Amino acid sequence: MKRILSFVLCMAMLFALSSSAMAFTAGTYEGEAQSFGGPLKVAVTVSETAIEKIEVISHGDTQGISDAAYAKVPEAIIAGQSVAVDTVAGCTVSSQGIIDAVTAALLASGATQEEITKEVAVAEAAPAELETKSADVIVIGAGGAGMTAAVEVLRAGGSVIVVDKMPSVGGNTIAAGSALNAAGTEIQAAGTMAASGIAAVEEKLALEPKNETMARWQESVRKDLEAYKASGSNQVFDSIDLHKLQTYVDGDYVAKVELVEILGNGAPQAIKYLEELGMQWAPEITTAVGATWPRSHQPTRSFGGSGSDFVLPQTEFVKANGGEIILEHKVEELIMENGKVVGAKGTATDGTPFEYRANKSVVLATGGFGANVELRQKFNKHWANLDASVPTSNMPCATGDGLVLAEAVGANLIGVEWIQMVTGSSSAGVTASIANNIYVNANGERFVAEDSRRDVLSGAVLEQPGSFFWLLVDSKTMWDLMGGKHYNGKTVDQLKEIGLLEAETIEELAVLMGCDPATLQASVDQHNKAVTGEEADPLGRQVYEFTFDKGPYYAGKGYAMVHHTMGGVEINENCEVLDVNGNPIPGFYAAGEVTGGIHGGNRLGGNAIADIIVFGQIAGQNAVK
Repeated sequence: MKRILSFVLCMAMLFALSSSAMAFTAGTYEGEAQSFGGPLKVAVTVSETAIEKIEVISHGDTQGISDAAYAKVPEAIIAGQSVAVDTVAGCTVSSQGIIDAVTAALLASGATQEEITKEVAVAEAAPAELETKSADVIVIGAGGAGMTAAVEVLRAGGSVIVVDKMPSVGGNTIAAGSALNAAGTEIQAAGTMAASGIAAVEEKLALEPKNETMARWQESVRKDLEAYKASGSNQVFDSIDLHKLQTYVDGDYVAKVELVEILGNGAPQAIKYLEELGMQWAPEITTAVGATWPRSHQPTRSFGGSGSDFVLPQTEFVKANGGEIILEHKVEELIMENGKVVGAKGTATDGTPFEYRANKSVVLATGGFGANVELRQKFNKHWANLDASVPTSNMPCATGDGLVLAEAVGANLIGVEWIQMVTGSSSAGVTASIANNIYVNANGERFVAEDSRRDVLSGAVLEQPGSFFWLLVDSKTMWDLMGGKHYNGKTVDQLKEIGLLEAETIEELAVLMGCDPATLQASVDQHNKAVTGEEADPLGRQVYEFTFDKGPYYAGKGYAMVHHTMGGVEINENCEVLDVNGNPIPGFYAAGEVTGGIHGGNRLGGNAIADIIVFGQIAGQNAVK
């Protein structure tokens, strides 16, 4: 209470000081600026001496990810009577967009740049008292894995505190590409596949098994494939064991087979789990970038864009059932007593120290380290360079904090050298599916099979002129499948603001791209002949859906970006964290991207969402026992 009173008095004093120096023409003024999702517009109401109200009229930022910026930045500007305020962690671009738009409005009202950018004084806060709380389970991390674990704790009748350093829930999950791999579902059974896909399965069956588990998977798939061929069906061929086999083989045999077994078995149930929490699945099966097989399920995005449907249903359940979610609290240390993890402590954004005690266990779900350049460089063994010049698709929260916390209590790290890059385009990558996309280089030439593994795709992009590619989609994808929206919710017009090219013909699109029309047309023809079976794809692509022949046509520049870190804290089948000697650390569980051993040296696209749900459930269930 004393801290709050001190803050209010300080703001009142600042307001009095600043308003005497202000010189506005009273009224309401609009201002525009560029934000993460495109144009942002605000309306700012001023008196002759003060900023009185800030209203956001429109923006294209993703719901959930940018909410904290829109809640806090206008409030801070009004409190300090200045646009010289801090941006919100995790929402830097959106925060700056709001600041720039408000600045434009204030300048339009007659104020000077000097008046509205004066430094906001900060009162020296009194020493904060220690904040203490307790619950049966403390979950560190409010992303998909952490929220799923919290749901399971509550379902079992336990109490839970979810703590996160960010100002909003969702972690890296809320920015995900929206695809969950699962085999044998009703949605998948309704899809069809090209005969060329059978060859890909047969290639896996011809491999020399690395162990008894792999041999068992191969034998199971072999029997299923024989029955499939005999039936004459053209439905998507798949099985849970094929999912496991492809995960293991395309992870370069590095993963722990017992964890791959759990992932494959649990993925179909993950579909039902999310349905139980209120989300809905799109009726078509897809193939996510790097998934290599049509088993990727996409949500209808009823909870928001990007990966909102994979974390917000759990969040609503936790809030509705007595769970406590505490944001802007960074855990800096795990509390150990008699060899057991019994809690966590750290510091809140406002400087308040906290200490949360677990009656039973702690679940670590802090995500990967793709946004931490220092850790990328430290662990990298397989890419030529992963320094700051290499972009990441990750949220700013993906800094590997959990690895540091876990190592400090003796946890073993596994596979941290396996860092995945992914190809993507912020403007043209409108769907998580690869089936209808075409990749061409600056010359308009296809250069890689678009259904390849992510490391293959990324490596190929890096070898192209300028280290970029054009991602092409036609109106079958843009309009018939996606309704004119990117999976993150941006409309075609908003995508054009950030670089999407649109043309009625392939020739016109080539001109906009700056390449030879005949070359681009030849690339499209090559794709279409492979789809119809007229000619085999010379690059070896096997996953298709539609011919590319419905205008308008679209293109967006794409790049290779750091996307996922396959390594992390080693766990067993119960999600118990293992120490350097292979023994479980009492009271300590982990789930999600902070863990290692599930995906091996390469993660199949769409497997991460299955991972966070399947292992998040296991962690929560065991932590509360």
